[in-house]
Amino acid sequence: MLQASSGRRPSRTPRFSWNPAWALALALALACGSPEPPKAPPPVVEAFPSPPPQNTLASAPVPPILLQGVGFSSPDGALYDPTADVYLVSNVAGSPADSDNNGFISKVGPDGTLAELRWIDGPRSGAPLNAPKGMALVGSTLFVADIDTLRAYDRETGKSLGDVVIPGATFLSDVAAGAGGTLYVTDSGLGKQAGTRTLGKTGSDAVYRVDAQRAVTALAKGENLAQPSGLCVTQGRLLITGLGGDVYALDRQGQQAPLGKAPGALGGMVLTPGGRLLISASSAGTVFIAKGPVGSNVVLEPLITDLDSPGDLGYDPKRRQLIVPLTRADALYIQELPGGMN
Repeated sequence: MLQASSGRRPSRTPRFSWNPAWALALALALACGSPEPPKAPPPVVEAFPSPPPQNTLASAPVPPILLQGVGFSSPDGALYDPTADVYLVSNVAGSPADSDNNGFISKVGPDGTLAELRWIDGPRSGAPLNAPKGMALVGSTLFVADIDTLRAYDRETGKSLGDVVIPGATFLSDVAAGAGGTLYVTDSGLGKQAGTRTLGKTGSDAVYRVDAQRAVTALAKGENLAQPSGLCVTQGRLLITGLGGDVYALDRQGQQAPLGKAPGALGGMVLTPGGRLLISASSAGTVFIAKGPVGSNVVLEPLITDLDSPGDLGYDPKRRQLIVPLTRADALYIQELPGGMN
């Protein structure tokens, strides 16, 4: 266990809720030419106090790891790369709708140490990266959702492999890989209101399909999609979260089927191979877990609460670690989940 350091701590201690009765069910579930930049400050890697406060994290195998004060800037998405055995963290570094070329992607070790703050760096890479959010891996390529464009990078070197522009998109949020190299991308239908810096609805709500040749088609469009955000692919359909708290499915023809609802603006989603869901809600400061396998209905219960604006989730099945960017706190929260979840 990593010992607590004297680094900064969040203003609230995240609470981890675990029902022992879940263990058996979950055992079957989880698998889903610029100047050199300034050096990042030394990492602040800390475990929360041990023993944890009463009713907080007591059922988790170990206290969570918090990485902060290292230069993250509005971290939004997390992804585990099993080949490199590293966590990727997308940093918006500005407004989530600004084409300012300030975005970057960090590498973090599974033990919570910062490996490289600006592995992919918009300002010095020669290829624009504005407000990176969700990420997905397909073979040797990393794809990143960035406002109105899907960016492609070499998985090993971080070199740009070109862009896929999504016509009409205003706020690409997440990307997920399907069969045969097909990608699916959500547009949450947000943008800056004229003459202001305030985000508002644009009506561009959509889910797009990008095939292996990078041809783009709309799978579904319209405000009935309820500002789609998080996304994953399973058994011939898409599972999607909405910023209004909706959870629903889309089939291959784009037909929508409601599955459930939860408080807060739902965002990141991790799907287990057994069909269980973990979903983040930024405004509620919570990571929810589905009570059972996903069928025609999803009932969500709080798993971890009191998080500071959790973003798009990542998951490391090798270590049973949930990876949660904390957007407002400029931090990364890593929690090993109880046994039986892998």
